[in-house]
Amino acid sequence: MAMEISNAYNSYVGNSTYATKRNDRKQTAESRETDKASSETQSPSRKTAADELSYLSKKYSNYSFVAANYSKGMKYGSNSTTNVAISPQFLTKMANDSELESEYERNIAAMQECDEQNVRSVAAGGWHVVAQGWAIDKDGGISKWSIVQKDDAKSHLETMSENAEKIRKQNEEKKKERADIEERRQNSREEEAELKEKLKEAGETQFGNKYKDTIVIAQNDDETVSGKNEKEEKTAVGINLDMKI
Repeated sequence: MAMEISNAYNSYVGNSTYATKRNDRKQTAESRETDKASSETQSPSRKTAADELSYLSKKYSNYSFVAANYSKGMKYGSNSTTNVAISPQFLTKMANDSELESEYERNIAAMQECDEQNVRSVAAGGWHVVAQGWAIDKDGGISKWSIVQKDDAKSHLETMSENAEKIRKQNEEKKKERADIEERRQNSREEEAELKEKLKEAGETQFGNKYKDTIVIAQNDDETVSGKNEKEEKTAVGINLDMKI
């Protein structure tokens, strides 16, 4: 009788151990499936440059993004938004690397504040910002461009035009005027260089080694940035943003 009880007990223990191990394996498998599903949910669905550009445009509604490899003299976006040109190659990298994407989202978020600081800094020197923007190259380097105009440039040129005939008749006065113009130009170049240095320092402070270049273009009053009238100038600057990738 004792032998039967012992065999029954051993059989029960064996079955219980088997059931426990089976349940453990089932729970482990279910846990792995849950982790996998969670991972798939958290990983970005963006894979292409177009995906990333669309994502950034939706997240930063007060920004104007364009997929382009920036070159000096290139202007894009609206003068009422923060304009950012990003290399298509780098957009693809961001779309497939969530850590890189998060890193550069922080940089992009800081650009608006830097633009506002730029406007104040330029105004302090007697200039105003006509247009400005940012560029991120294929290696992730960040550059800043600005087009600025001297506040009193237009009135000065109008005065020169009104007195042109008189100046032509008076050679000595003409020479003096030419010297004055050259002095103004020299001062303008020096102020432009000073502005560039200020913006460069601000960019390097904000973005560190990522910051690559600063572009400042001092514009004369007869140079236009966009369109033919004031309304167009307020709404858009430079190239069409409807770019295909």
